[in-house]
Amino acid sequence: MEFPPFADGFSEGFPGGSAGECSSWAAPAPARKMAPARKRIPGRWKRIPRVRTPAMEATRVAMQAVEVLGIVDFEKRNRFYQKAEELEAMDANDCDSEEAKMTFLIARAQEVALCRKIARTRPEDVVLRPIELSDTKEELVTAEEMEARFAGRKVSHVAQLQHFAELALKHYNARKAEHNKFDLSQALTSNCFSEACGTTYAHVNFTAIPQNNQSDHPMKRLFFAELMLIPELQSCEDAEPMKVLQVSTINDVPCFGGCHEIRRRIDHKMRGVMDYERCHACRDILKHPKGETFDGGHNSTRMPYYSAI
Repeated sequence: MEFPPFADGFSEGFPGGSAGECSSWAAPAPARKMAPARKRIPGRWKRIPRVRTPAMEATRVAMQAVEVLGIVDFEKRNRFYQKAEELEAMDANDCDSEEAKMTFLIARAQEVALCRKIARTRPEDVVLRPIELSDTKEELVTAEEMEARFAGRKVSHVAQLQHFAELALKHYNARKAEHNKFDLSQALTSNCFSEACGTTYAHVNFTAIPQNNQSDHPMKRLFFAELMLIPELQSCEDAEPMKVLQVSTINDVPCFGGCHEIRRRIDHKMRGVMDYERCHACRDILKHPKGETFDGGHNSTRMPYYSAI
């Protein structure tokens, strides 16, 4: 007995052929019945509220601070004591000059005191203070005002500062007409620092007097200069390893101190961590033009600059 054919060549119950042909077709499995939902009996379960008490919060914050200091394992305190002893054993007589020796002794004393303080710190002694954001002020500073600020101030690395100022002024004069050239009056301050990429820069402030000036009180100018170290030239006796990148007068335009001593409030959009409005490598005493005019010192984390001179 044959079944009447269906459209598309199907026979009833046998896809793809007649009833007499073998097929791998099987009847669909019956649908599974869903298990009945569990009914919650009131009073059978008790939900424990997760409440963080003030004591628990204080403990959590203190332990986070201890982890930051790296002394969760209290046996590691000995490492800081050992580091302090190693620093104290370093011989200051290996320094090249008396000035470098004094700088080394001051830095060593500060580092030893810090290591011993960390080694003595306990979790309950850790106090977290909120970070206060601020900013350097826009200033109009004359050359005479800057010289007055540095009167009586002890300046480190005097020979290096003088050399940088002379290089910068020589570079400036070489690009000016005869009546716009200057003579160095006073080298005020400088700062050397390295970026994360390894490039070393120097920022300098100095004052200068116009050449061929017949006045008894010539108008001084305040200068900012940026230099960059060329490491390949350090081994050449007849080459100058410091390249002057830019020199400008800043006594007649707004200038800004460096942000190294503060956490700057940054409202503009940055390129990663780079703040191209300010210098984060120098201190406030060293004045800069607007940030886009110089290359170094823009890392807002300040991490590469903690070894700044």
